[in-house]
Amino acid sequence: MAAGEPIRVLVVDDSAVVRSVLKKGLEEAGGLEVVGVAHNGRQGLEMVGSLRPDAVILDVLMPEMTGIEFLDHLQPGQAGAPVVLMFSSMSKQDAEVTVECLSRGAEEFINKPDPGRTGMREPLEETVDDLVRTVRELVRARREPGPDGGGRRGKAARESPSGQGGMPAGFQPDLVVIGSSTGGPQTLHAILGELDPEGAVRVPVLLVQHMALGFTGAFAQRLGDRGPFRWREAEDGEKIPLGAGLVAPGDYHMRVSRDAKRLTVHLDHRERVNSCRPAVDPLFISAAELQGTRVLGIVLTGMGRDGLEGARRIREAGGMVVVQDERSSAVWGMPGAIAQAGLADAVLEPGEIAALLDRVLFSRATSA
Repeated sequence: MAAGEPIRVLVVDDSAVVRSVLKKGLEEAGGLEVVGVAHNGRQGLEMVGSLRPDAVILDVLMPEMTGIEFLDHLQPGQAGAPVVLMFSSMSKQDAEVTVECLSRGAEEFINKPDPGRTGMREPLEETVDDLVRTVRELVRARREPGPDGGGRRGKAARESPSGQGGMPAGFQPDLVVIGSSTGGPQTLHAILGELDPEGAVRVPVLLVQHMALGFTGAFAQRLGDRGPFRWREAEDGEKIPLGAGLVAPGDYHMRVSRDAKRLTVHLDHRERVNSCRPAVDPLFISAAELQGTRVLGIVLTGMGRDGLEGARRIREAGGMVVVQDERSSAVWGMPGAIAQAGLADAVLEPGEIAALLDRVLFSRATSA
């Protein structure tokens, strides 16, 4: 895609109303061209081959071919493949399928309005702005040259050079906090799938993934299915367990405090931070404020700058911060902002982050 050329978008959805509203709204936004609309996954897959879109907006459940089957045939992340943005409702079934699609290469998802409660056309028109912003950012990130001059993402990302920098080999945290956004589910699945644990988990792990209410439960379940230990949504006021990772529920910030030597989770519905709820900064900042606690902060792929202030606070409190490398990131916004501010002790590819977690999570010498 040459500079100045419109972004070519394919809309795949079995609803005629959705196809009509999205086509009109995307084209009116400027800089985007809807090159085709498809009413099921099979037709959409054929149109990807003939129309060569830069991005696909994909429904989750459709006749003839579901979103999962579409992704299995498309193999996102391969050279020349379009970015895929899921457009899904908050039903339990859609949430489970959406999370599976994210693990199979879809870069992001946007909530589809519930026609049973709101009607369809007007809420869809309001959702177009989110779709436009996300499509533009994902395509821009995909087409920008990576550090070696080639495109970002794809299979070769694992070959990027190590950036372990100032990460001391002997640093052993008491708490690991992770922030993740666009492209994060796929990266997290890759990291967890590479863990080779010895013994039980001895360090608490808390995760903020930018994800809407109704999706984080299925997301946590999927993380547990892919990794060596269980994940679940955090509950307000609970003592943080060992042996399980906790995920911030959608639409709630997660913070941590120490009460009688035990770490405790706090959830709140305060105003959005960095336009997000849950946001990474509230978790990271609260972790940095824990007296006598060594904190490791990890920031993965994502748009924006969420986590930057939290990373600064962790460093100031004597903790360490690791970010995902640019080449393997779907969008190097969040990790890039931290690296460019000089706050990253290490810039690592996913395989190296997995090796780091292997060392710090399963250390027999660690106590909570």
